Amino acid sequence: MIRRQRPHACRQRFRSICVVADRQARLGQQRLESAARPVVHGIDSQTVVKELTVGLTGLMLVLFVGAHLARNILIYAGPASYNAYAAKLHAMGPLLWFMRLGLLAAFMTHITTAINLAIVNRQARVNRYAVNTYLGRKTVATRTMLASGIIIFLFILFHIYDFALSDKTGPASIVPGANNGQSLGLFGVVWNAFRDPVRVLFYVTAACAVGFHLSHAVASVWVTVGILRDEDTPVADLVARILGVAVAAGFSSIPIYV
Repeated sequence: MIRRQRPHACRQRFRSICVVADRQARLGQQRLESAARPVVHGIDSQTVVKELTVGLTGLMLVLFVGAHLARNILIYAGPASYNAYAAKLHAMGPLLWFMRLGLLAAFMTHITTAINLAIVNRQARVNRYAVNTYLGRKTVATRTMLASGIIIFLFILFHIYDFALSDKTGPASIVPGANNGQSLGLFGVVWNAFRDPVRVLFYVTAACAVGFHLSHAVASVWVTVGILRDEDTPVADLVARILGVAVAAGFSSIPIYV
């Protein structure tokens, strides 16, 4: 004869089973979270370092762009002023090459770190623990950072070949109908180069890419390095847009003027 269990005893046993299962589920969840937490902190710390690296190297490049634009504006003052400034730079000798190597190192560090950071952020979006980074509002400049960066990189290579490595006393420096057929130095090289409409179009496109890139980079760098808070970004965005337009207009005006 089978002995039946009382309903009260069945309920108690069921509750005990539920309590044990709940405890096991909680322990399992805590183990998963404790195992994942160090990885997340590691990703966050590495991301912050990369963001600071991109921001600081970008700030160095922004300062260089401003100084480079100020120098190129001297073309409006004529050959004497433009070539005199170029002569002062070359008179710096080894120091000039040290500065160039420093800028090259900053530029390559900026590019490689930015690409690596973009890959990490893209991978983080599909994971449970996403890495939060400052992206600002999704402006055109923000969405075209990679494209504008590639254009700027190609432009720098072409720019070095076009001007820095050019013969500044040869036929390319002689402007027809000017200076009695004598060389006008770097001024003449720049002047003759921008008589080509295709080159002018490329330089204007590159100048716009620099402006777009700066309009986002300048806005985000101050938040990245901790100088500004997130709520201050609207003002930073406005200042960055003005600066980007000014830089693009300044560089574009030179080939158009010539």
